[in-house]
Amino acid sequence: MSKKNLVAQGLASLKAENAQRASRVPRAADANRDPALPTQYQPAEAPAVAPTLVPPAFETSVLDGLDAAKQVETLEAAYWDADRAEVRSFQLAKMRGSVLKGELLQLLLDRKAYEHRGLTAGDYAESLGIKRQYIYELINASKDIRALAPLIEETSTPVVAAQAAVLAPLYKADPEAAGLVLQAAKDTGKLSAASLTEAARDLGLLPRAVAAPARKAALPAPASSADATARLAFADAYKALAPKRIEQLLQEDPEAALKQVEAIEAEITKVQRRVDAAKAAARKATGVKA
Repeated sequence: MSKKNLVAQGLASLKAENAQRASRVPRAADANRDPALPTQYQPAEAPAVAPTLVPPAFETSVLDGLDAAKQVETLEAAYWDADRAEVRSFQLAKMRGSVLKGELLQLLLDRKAYEHRGLTAGDYAESLGIKRQYIYELINASKDIRALAPLIEETSTPVVAAQAAVLAPLYKADPEAAGLVLQAAKDTGKLSAASLTEAARDLGLLPRAVAAPARKAALPAPASSADATARLAFADAYKALAPKRIEQLLQEDPEAALKQVEAIEAEITKVQRRVDAAKAAARKATGVKA
C-alpha cells in the first residue's frame, strides 16, 4: 500500500474513532477536536440544546396499558415528585442567594461601601432595599451555610438560613450527629428549622424546652369611691378638656367650644349628684354620719 493510501486510511480511522467517541459521551463543543487533524476530518459538533425554563408536559404515554387505579397511582406519584422538586428548587435558589448576597455584603462592609456613597450604614442598607439588621443576618447565614457545605453536598440537601442556624453549631461540634439530625428531620416529610430542632432534642443534642409556668391572673384591686368617681365622672371629660384641644377648638369655633365645655360640665354635675346620693346611701347603710 502506498504512503498516500496509508495516510488516507489513518485519517479515516481517526475520523471514525472521534465520531464514535463524540456519540458515546457528551463533551464540550471543542472537546473532540484534534488540532493535529485538518478541519475536514474533525468530528461534527453536536447541535446545542437550548435549556428551557418551562418544563415539558407530563408524558401521558406512560399511562398506556395501565388500569384506572394504577393510572391514578402513577399520576399521584408524579404530583408528589413535582412537589418535592418545587420545594428543593426553592430551597436551592434561596440557599445560593443567601450565601452569595451575604458574602458580597461582608465584602462591601469591609470596604466601607457606604462611606464611598456618602451614606450611613443604615442609609446604605435602605439603598439596597433591606434593613440594616438584615445585612448582618445575611452575613451570618452565609457563614453558617459555608460551614455546612460538606454536609449539604454529601446529602444533596440545600438548607435555608433558619435551618442552617440550627445545624451549623451541631455540625461544628459533631458532623456525624448533625447528619443524623438532618436525616431525622427529612424523614418527617417536612424539613424546617422546627423539625431540625425537634430531631436534635430527640437525639439528646439539644435540651428539651421547659414550659414556663402559667401565670395566675391578678385580681383587680377593689376600687375606692374616689377612684370610681374619677373614672366615671372625669375620664372622658379630662381628655376632652386638654388645653391643646381646647386651644384648637377656640381657634376653629369659639362658640362651639363653649357649648362643648358647658355640656361636659352638665354631665359632670349629673354624675356628681349620683355620686353624692350613693355616698349618702352607703353612709346610711354603714351607720356613718355625714
